[in-house]
Amino acid sequence: MKDELLQIRRVIDGRVYDTTTAALVHRLTADEGSITLNFHVDRTALYRTRNGRFFIAGESGAFGRWGRRDDNSYVPGRGLKLITDLEAQRYLEETDGPVEAYFDVAEG
Repeated sequence: MKDELLQIRRVIDGRVYDTTTAALVHRLTADEGSITLNFHVDRTALYRTRNGRFFIAGESGAFGRWGRRDDNSYVPGRGLKLITDLEAQRYLEETDGPVEAYFDVAEG
């Protein structure tokens, strides 16, 4: 997910989730390199739909978040997963993302 737009679209429970129409909130990982040569590369981002639902989407090497088992080996993969607001907030907090732009926060 360097600067090119990742294109993943899924229908879940009758709703469309599409990385090309949702707002890119924050890149959760910044791995560079080939997903076919580096088994651990992970390019995942947090998105938000126009209706305010959060999801993560990305691609990874065979042993990354989106890798999958294919017959007797592991292969690179792509995926999209719905997450709760609380999970989105935690992702943003853990990766120094724009938490305050999407969630109310209080001084500690």
